[in-house]
Formats: sequence, C-alpha cells, structure tokens
Amino acid sequence: MSTADCSPRTVTTLQKAANTAFPAGAVSATASALSVPAFLHGNAFAATLASGFVTSISMYPVDVLRAVRMSQAASSTGGGGLISAVISFRRAHGWGGFIKQGAAQEVARSTTMQALKFFLFPVFHQAMFDMDERQGSAATRAAAGATCAIVEGVVIGPIEVAKVGLQLDAANKFNNSGAAVLRACMRARGPLGAYAGYTGVQWRQSSWTGAFFGSLRFWERRADDGFRAVGLDRTTTPSLVGPHKVLSGFTAGAFASLFNCPADVVRTNVQKQFVAAAAEGGSRAQLKLGEFVRQDVAAHWAVARSIVASKGISGLYVGYGTKAGHLGGCGALMAVLVPRFKEMLGCE
Repeated sequence: MSTADCSPRTVTTLQKAANTAFPAGAVSATASALSVPAFLHGNAFAATLASGFVTSISMYPVDVLRAVRMSQAASSTGGGGLISAVISFRRAHGWGGFIKQGAAQEVARSTTMQALKFFLFPVFHQAMFDMDERQGSAATRAAAGATCAIVEGVVIGPIEVAKVGLQLDAANKFNNSGAAVLRACMRARGPLGAYAGYTGVQWRQSSWTGAFFGSLRFWERRADDGFRAVGLDRTTTPSLVGPHKVLSGFTAGAFASLFNCPADVVRTNVQKQFVAAAAEGGSRAQLKLGEFVRQDVAAHWAVARSIVASKGISGLYVGYGTKAGHLGGCGALMAVLVPRFKEMLGCE
C-alpha cells in the first residue's frame, strides 16, 4: 500500500487523538471560568511559579532516582545500577520515601528554579542583546540562558544541599529535616557551608539552561518535520500545539542533560561526602569566601578525577537515563504549562 493510501487514515486517527487530549479552546474556557485576583492578572512570574510547582511535584520521584543513582558514581563498589539503587533506597526509607524523603526541599528548589529560569530568560535576552528572545539566534538564546541561571544557582544553593543531604541519608541521621542538614553544614564551615557544592550547582544550571534554550527552536523544527512526515501540520491543526510542545520540550531537556550530567554527578558526590563529614562532626573552620571557593573547586576536581580514574569518562554519565528522563520531563511540562498559565492569568 502506498504512502498516499495510508495518509488520510493516519491523519484522521492522529487528529482525533490530539483533539481529545488537547481540545481547542479548553484553556480559554478555563480562564474565563476562573476569578483571578487582581494582583495575579498579567503576572508572568506567578505563571512561571505555578508551572514550576506542578512540574516539581510531578517529577519528584524521578529526581530521587537520579540522586541515588548518581551518588553511586564515586562508590568503591561500583554501585550496581538503577535496580540496586532503588532497593537500597527502599530499605532505608520505604516506598514512601520516593514521595516524601526530602520532598519539601525538592519542591521548593525545583519550583524556584523553574520559575526563575523561564521568567528571567526573556528578561536577560532583552537586556543583553536588545532583542526579544523570539527573534534571537541559537547563540544569543544559549548565552542568555546560561547567564540568567546564575541567579538560580545562588538562590537554590542551600536548598540543594538540604535536599541531597536528605535523599542520600541512608542512616536517617537528619530525620528528614532539611534544617538539620544545613545546621550541620554551617557548623562545619560557617555560613558558606550551606553552599557546599556550589561550583557544580552553577555548572549544572548554566550548562543545562543555555543548551535547553539554545537548542529548543531546533527541536521544535524537528517535531514539525515529524508531524509533516505523517501528513500533519501544526499551523493548520491547533490541537497539535500541545503535543508539539511536549515533544520539543522533552527532547531539548534530554539533549541539554548531555552537557550538565557530569556536573550533576560530581556535585552530587561532593555534597554527599561533605554532608556525611559534617554529620560526623569532623573538622570545623569558618571559611572566608576566597578560601571556600578554592576548597569547593578543589573538591570537585578531586571527585571528578577519582570517578574518571575508576570508571573512565562514562563514570561522569552514571544515571544519565534518569537524568534525561527527569529534565526532559521538566522541559516538556514547562513548555506546555508556562504558556497555559500565562493565558489563564492574562499575560498574553
């Protein structure tokens, strides 16, 4: 049977599925039915914050798997893979740990991170290049994304330490208290102890955000190519807008993970070792900023060298599958939710 013979049937089936999942006008109807408080109307940050909150809750179990799997990279026993990571985590925290261990910290971190990322990106692009991001090139979008992520790194640093400390607390020394983790870290290194692993956090944030926004338009075109290959056209079928955003957002997120996975592997293990030492009440010193930066960079270099020496370059990509699934899912959800919440709040 020829392609021409199959196309009408394929198009009809896919269009029906798309219309069911993403009905045209559903968002407008929802928006008109809601009574939006005056301070939220036209508030773009509120739209990104709401999108980030939904995304963080949806993707939390995957983030737990990512953290546990990546922490195996520096293990002398080799870790044993995703299944053994799941088994070890369940033994320590039970199945409920996948939705509650460090959950408050992760939801706070991820919501803040996603909100800042998607709110600040167009602001930074306009400020840096005097151009709307929609008219920007891949290079300008990547540069604006990497730069705006500096704000993210500074804001979420302490939350990241608390979250990782709890997710990897196999002995439950902190009793699922993020405040207890931070107190131990600050006793060990002063106030800057709350930023242990900041080098890797910033490397991770800037590399992913730059790669995501820099490549998103490319993946949107590839998604359009895929639709056209089966006889569909997003420009004439409004119900395909949602699936298009999911596909392009997920692919851009997973692609960007290639650039920040090594940072996350190294950072996770640096923070794991630091928090473990702080919990044991090891050496204490009130560090000044310069000394803290030198020690943090040196710790990342030492962990990275150790991982590569024992496992090769591939060791820096331990847990990439869960990482790509996590950030691909985040990219897909945010790509869909941000414009919808903006429409609901009358931002565009």
